[in-house]
Amino acid sequence: MDENTEFNAEEVAQNSTPDLSAEEMLKDVYEEQKKISRRLIQVLRENVNFQNQVRGGMQEELEIFREQQRGEQFTPILKAIAAVCVEYRTLLDDENIIGRSRRKLQLLFDELEDILADYDAEVFSSMKGEPRRALLTKVINTVATANVELHNKVARSRRPGVIRNGRPLYREYVDVYVFDANLVNKSTSEFADSRD
Repeated sequence: MDENTEFNAEEVAQNSTPDLSAEEMLKDVYEEQKKISRRLIQVLRENVNFQNQVRGGMQEELEIFREQQRGEQFTPILKAIAAVCVEYRTLLDDENIIGRSRRKLQLLFDELEDILADYDAEVFSSMKGEPRRALLTKVINTVATANVELHNKVARSRRPGVIRNGRPLYREYVDVYVFDANLVNKSTSEFADSRD
C-alpha cells in the first residue's frame, strides 16, 4: 500500500499545478489513499465471498461423493443379499415348511428387503404385456405370438429383480413374446378354410 501511496502522490504532484500548497497536495494524496483503501476493502470482501462460495460448493460435492462412495462399497454385498432374497423367497411356497418356521422365514426375507431398501434398492416385477427392459431382465423362454404388437413384451415374470439407482443388482427372469410370421399365415389360412 505504501508503493501505491507513493505512486499516487507522485501522480498527483505531476498532475497538479505548481500553485498548489503542500496542504492541498496532502489532502489530494489523502483522498486518493481513501479511494484505494475502499477499493481494496471491496476487493477483499469479494474475494472472501468467492472463497466461501467455492468452499461451500466443494463441501457439498464432497458430501455427495462420500455418500455415493459409501453406497458403492456395499454393492457386492447388496448383490448377494438381492440374490438370496429373490432366489430363496420361493421357499415360502413350499408346503413342507409350516407354522413357526414359515413365519421366521417370512421375517428373514422381510429383513433382507429392508436392508435393500435402506440402500435405495427395490424389488421389482414386470407386468404381463409391458415392454421388456433389456438391461434389467434376463430372458428365460420365448413365447411365439401372431400379434406383432406383443413382440419383445413380457409374457410372464418368473422371478423378480432388484434395482438400485437405475442399475440392476439382480436381473428379473422373464418369458418374452416373439412375433412369428408363420402363426399369422397359419391363422389366416385357418380362417379362410372355416369360411368355405
